[in-house]
Amino acid sequence: MLQLSTFEDIFNKLHEDYQDQRVQVITKQDGIRISSFQTTIHRIEIKPLNKKESKKWTDQGKKIGLIILKEKYSNNSFSIPFILGYNTMAATFLKDGVVINSLNMEFIIRKIKARKKLLA
Repeated sequence: MLQLSTFEDIFNKLHEDYQDQRVQVITKQDGIRISSFQTTIHRIEIKPLNKKESKKWTDQGKKIGLIILKEKYSNNSFSIPFILGYNTMAATFLKDGVVINSLNMEFIIRKIKARKKLLA
């Protein structure tokens, strides 16, 4: 188990461990499950948002950035928002997954193994 708290460290670890991996993603906001889906992560990017775009994620006037995880052959992607700065998000990396807490959202990303894919 590895715990990280800066977006740079979390981005680097995601890039190292989850590039070209098939994953299941569960998204929660305030403890309520919002979505659950499966995807393959091919590219991971960081995108800072301008003031107008930041209003979508927070009304406190803070600068927001996104960690964007994209598929290769389709336009599918999902974003993990974070406040630009130090110790603004938390991630716990486990053996086959990661739990990322940022703003009031929680992202659970689990690697899908080949055996599970064949059984489904």
